[in-house]
Amino acid sequence: MDKHSQKDEFEDLKKVLDRKTKEFEIIKQISSQINKTLDVNLIASAMLNAMDKFFGFKYSMILLVDEKMQKLNVLATHGYEIKGIGASVKLGVGVIGIVAKKKKMMRMANLGMQRSYMKAIKRQISPEEKNKLGNEVELPGLKNAESQVAIPMLFNNELIGVLSVESEKVNIFNNSDELLIGILANQTANALQNAKLYQLEQKRKLELNNAYSELEKLNNTLEKKVDERTKELVDLSQKLAKYFSPQVYQSIFSGKLDVKIQTKRKPLTVFFSDLEGFTELTERLEPEVLTEILTQYLTEMSNIAIKWGGTIDKFIGDALLVFFGDPNSNGNKEDAIACVSMAIEMLEKLKILRNFWRDKGISKPLNARIGIHTGVCTVGNFGSEDRLDYTIIGNGVNLASRIETSAEPNKILLSEDTYLLIKKNIVCSKKQKIDVKGVSYPVQTYEVLGLENKYSNNSSIVEKSIPGLSLSLDKSEIEDNQTAIDLIKDALKSLQSE
Repeated sequence: MDKHSQKDEFEDLKKVLDRKTKEFEIIKQISSQINKTLDVNLIASAMLNAMDKFFGFKYSMILLVDEKMQKLNVLATHGYEIKGIGASVKLGVGVIGIVAKKKKMMRMANLGMQRSYMKAIKRQISPEEKNKLGNEVELPGLKNAESQVAIPMLFNNELIGVLSVESEKVNIFNNSDELLIGILANQTANALQNAKLYQLEQKRKLELNNAYSELEKLNNTLEKKVDERTKELVDLSQKLAKYFSPQVYQSIFSGKLDVKIQTKRKPLTVFFSDLEGFTELTERLEPEVLTEILTQYLTEMSNIAIKWGGTIDKFIGDALLVFFGDPNSNGNKEDAIACVSMAIEMLEKLKILRNFWRDKGISKPLNARIGIHTGVCTVGNFGSEDRLDYTIIGNGVNLASRIETSAEPNKILLSEDTYLLIKKNIVCSKKQKIDVKGVSYPVQTYEVLGLENKYSNNSSIVEKSIPGLSLSLDKSEIEDNQTAIDLIKDALKSLQSE
């Protein structure tokens, strides 16, 4: 090879090297521009400006495929008077649509003939379709374009969009530029895909934040409604609680006691009390005063019953029915002791109430008779499907009621069944036998004197009561004997004077 040929070869290699260096520089500069941001609009604008700067493409646009892969929408344009942002092209329609569908670059020349063909097609479109087309954004384009090149923008062989270039010249770029522009188009596709994913992530993050905010508002609203509803339920339950014994109320609301007709037989200690002279009092007092007295009496008695664990069955005027052993029980003996202890405390409270009522001007004393019996009863929910009553029935209940009517005023009368359970803890005296309807044998009764420890320590306790006179003497509690003697003397003088 002569020196001239070597020189020519060297010049060719130098040109190739210079071109590759220029191509590398172009790729580097354009990549730097489009990778500066995650904004799809800025990426597209940077690509189109670079195409003009390095290749002289004065009129170009980038279109992105929609999520349904049915059409392309104009994202950015360069050089056109009418920007046409948002204009769409269906896949498979026109040069851009075919490129998108086939994912292959296309070059078009002699576009003057193509425009004449499109005008003829438009004249054949129906008026309805013309109105529809008139409402759409017009796709930008050169009136005198002679050539068009459309390049698919691919990411992992997946269509992202199309780069379209128009020119008034016949040939826009040569074959040597095709590979370079294809690389740049795919780099742009990569940047656009990353930007789309970023925007999608941001959109989802915003949606999640909005959803979280809405959820927080709903939670706050729900919590407020729950608090309001809870308060309403608490208020309602507090009102309902007044219609039930505490044990029954707790059993119902804890789920231990089903709200349905169901009964069982079990040993219970039954308490009956009645006020002597109450009927006469109703004729002498105004209803308001009578109501106040009865409410005070029943409230105090109920508090004592609850204190000792009794289940308040019902109020019958001035009468009170309480039983021990259901729904909670400490055993037959303990239940019986608690019931009698409750009765003793009730009589002590009644003494205080009598003094209080006497100060209110009620001279006629109210005395209570109490009867207690321990035996097997039927207990549970009685009634209909619409209304239930938690109560007790049976001969044991009737016997307790009959014993109460046989008791002396301000005395506690027990059946022998109860006495046998409490005799080691409570002092009693044997009383008469009584005949009870439904019981074939006379029932032995016992009168309660007081707690065993009280009587074992003090043998000088006197408790007697007759109509018009109630005497309770406990020397251990008297602080001034002379004052006590004077009070008794005054009482005797009052009786003797009559």
